[in-house]
Amino acid sequence: MSTLKPGDKVKFLNASGGGIVTRIIDSRMVSIMIEDGFEIPTMISELIRIDPAEPAARFFEEHYNIDMTEINSEPEEPEDDRLRSLPAHLSADRKSEEISLAFVPHDQKWLITGQLDVFLINNSSYDVLYNIFSKTPVGHYNGVDYGSIFPDSKLLLATINREQLTHWTDGCIQFLFHKEQCLTLLPPFNADFKVDGKRFFKEGNYRDNSVVQAKGIVVKVLSLTEYFLELAPVPAEQVSGADQQSSRPFISRYQVSPREAVVDLHIHELVDDPANLDKSEILDFQKNYFLKCLDSAIASHFLKVTFIHGVGNGILRACLIELLKKTGGIDFFDAPMKSYGVGALEVRIPHHD
Repeated sequence: MSTLKPGDKVKFLNASGGGIVTRIIDSRMVSIMIEDGFEIPTMISELIRIDPAEPAARFFEEHYNIDMTEINSEPEEPEDDRLRSLPAHLSADRKSEEISLAFVPHDQKWLITGQLDVFLINNSSYDVLYNIFSKTPVGHYNGVDYGSIFPDSKLLLATINREQLTHWTDGCIQFLFHKEQCLTLLPPFNADFKVDGKRFFKEGNYRDNSVVQAKGIVVKVLSLTEYFLELAPVPAEQVSGADQQSSRPFISRYQVSPREAVVDLHIHELVDDPANLDKSEILDFQKNYFLKCLDSAIASHFLKVTFIHGVGNGILRACLIELLKKTGGIDFFDAPMKSYGVGALEVRIPHHD
């Protein structure tokens, strides 16, 4: 259907009668005045516009006894009380453009009970079209919400009970990015996401956050800065100076000498704000980052990569060793103690070239 505007005559698809559009509520809903003088909020998908200029309009034409003087003929800006701008200092001081989900309890004194507000946070300079699905127990997907969100803003997606958390913590999320002017088209984003449900039942996991301006659980879904550098580098002829880094292999950012690199896997070196991650999420992130660096090093014919894992409880080290054993064609052992103590592994990658 073409875009509706105040003053348009419409019929109901799933009910008899129709009326006149009086105002635009949001991108999916309008207010319809019927002959009784009442205004009815109605989904746009449940309406058909009657255009007198169309050849088939005579089959649908009806006259509604409605006072047109009460209707503003000028199109109105969509009203969406769910959308709020982010604090100005966030964009001014922003080092990385990010999109996150935030879960904020209504009762800030009793954080593990009661209702939660679910926000989509667009801390970026892009208009974002989003599509969110929840995963069913059999692995299928149900549509949860879709729409758009302006740059530097947060959007209230839903207010939910604790029993509804599974619809918002395990699923798939998709984004499209828009700007009035871009050097190149940016790739769509599509990925599964999962938030550990146990996090919502421990008060310590709810932390003050300057974006939502309350205590909540904030989960970063996407770092646009990293995503665009990895998947949509600017064509070589448009790149100069420091921007050439975006077209280099991922492992190159850790290169310390020809075909050698050192990667620090401490979580504070990899994530801007690790406070919102629990232990299992931190370990998963470190393992995935390790594999990403290792794959890039192998593909880029690096000869040696040192991975600093720290001492800690030894869990990360054990996971890295297990992953290295599954990777054929490489050698690994403890890195020199005089340089890294007992908290690093050295990986040798033989290349016959």
